[in-house]
Amino acid sequence: MNVLILSHKPPFPIIDGGCFAMTQFLKNISSIETIEQIEYFSIHTHKHPFITEEFPEIKNVNFSSSFVDTKIYFIDALISIIKKKSYNISRFYSKSVKKELEQLCTKMNFDIVIFEGLFTTIYQKDIQGFSNAKFGYRAHNIEHEIWKQLAKKERNSIKKYFLKVLAKNLKTKELELINSVDFILPLSSKDEVNIKKISRNPSFHIPVSIDNQKQKIDFSMVSLCFIGSFNWIPNREGIVWFIKNIFPRIKENYPEISVNIAGRESEKINELKGLDGVNVKGFVKNSSDFLLENGIFIAPLISGSGVKIKVLEALSLGLPCVLTEIAAEGLDLPTTINISKTADDFTNDLLQLINNESDRKIRGLDAYSFIKAEFSDNKINSDLKECLISSTSK
Repeated sequence: MNVLILSHKPPFPIIDGGCFAMTQFLKNISSIETIEQIEYFSIHTHKHPFITEEFPEIKNVNFSSSFVDTKIYFIDALISIIKKKSYNISRFYSKSVKKELEQLCTKMNFDIVIFEGLFTTIYQKDIQGFSNAKFGYRAHNIEHEIWKQLAKKERNSIKKYFLKVLAKNLKTKELELINSVDFILPLSSKDEVNIKKISRNPSFHIPVSIDNQKQKIDFSMVSLCFIGSFNWIPNREGIVWFIKNIFPRIKENYPEISVNIAGRESEKINELKGLDGVNVKGFVKNSSDFLLENGIFIAPLISGSGVKIKVLEALSLGLPCVLTEIAAEGLDLPTTINISKTADDFTNDLLQLINNESDRKIRGLDAYSFIKAEFSDNKINSDLKECLISSTSK
């Protein structure tokens, strides 16, 4: 069996949760003995360059890439809106990529083509013209839901209008895709439920594998932390919401407490600058090391869709976590891990953990066990193999 995987950015280096999800999937699928060759083709952009030396050698996996200018141009965006097309997706299209994909499909007879996320699906019709492969879509989230949530919260009427149009056009394209592929691999169990409501195509919940690291948490620590890529709007929105609505109330009770914030472009968030107890670290090379330097992980997300990779990483380390409903989405968590529905819930849960080391320990140990049971490589490898066999045998 030969497999072609298409991603909208290079999986290496692992600079954010999306890259982590891609590399883990590659690890899982390349371990399946019935797969002879994997061609991994990624688009690279100004924001996400293709750095050859960052790519490891993986048996039976070949990496290739092509540049696409995905910068946002007002005229192009306006034309897409007028034509009722999704500019979010169309800006990833390039004739040179189409040509390279045709050459790959001519050279190798692929049995399966997998789209990593929504944005490379714009090439589906092209590939259908020169390949008889089965098509799979790995749904990292329900993309249009994110834009719909952002539009709902936007106060500027002009921005609100454009966000609503973008969300509507994106939804049309996303639903078209979900009903055109042969099978769907949602990362989130909640997304799988929603996908099954709008599509009769087979879907298989295949989460991101994340094997536990050796537990090193010091449960006596109470410093707070959050890490994420802040060029993703929900992360930026969430941490600002926390700083404005939650952190002042925490500081009233614990004046010496601090929150450490890391991730790409965190240093660009003006609302975090010069605040007592707020330490902005910028990009850190090793996210696990950063998390282990702290006592409590906060995930104050108030918009977004799908499973949040950094939440999984924090849980896998045994770090006690405080989560909003959005942050916990798609996870059937142990009852000891509370899910906050309001700012008051989030504040009270966080105060309870800060005040009680035994609660921090119980929550951290339960988180560690949860990941070990549900997200191990062995479990995901087995589920994925079964899914691919089922999808190609029809």
